Amino acid sequence: MTQVTQHRSGETGHHPFRCGRLYFSNNAWYFLIRGGSSRGPFVSPQKAEHALKHHLQPLKNLKETSLKPS
Repeated sequence: MTQVTQHRSGETGHHPFRCGRLYFSNNAWYFLIRGGSSRGPFVSPQKAEHALKHHLQPLKNLKETSLKPS
């Protein structure tokens, strides 16, 4: 299984170990979500990354909305 990791927004230099969400298995790309479930298959890591971002966007919007002062 090949994993892809990258810095989170705002990070520079060394970051703590964490498991990448993208992985390659049985000639296809997948991404992991909380609870150990995976989504896929995707034909490329770029397609999997795009789907992951689409999956996470509502959660990011919710977080940003809840952090705004009332």
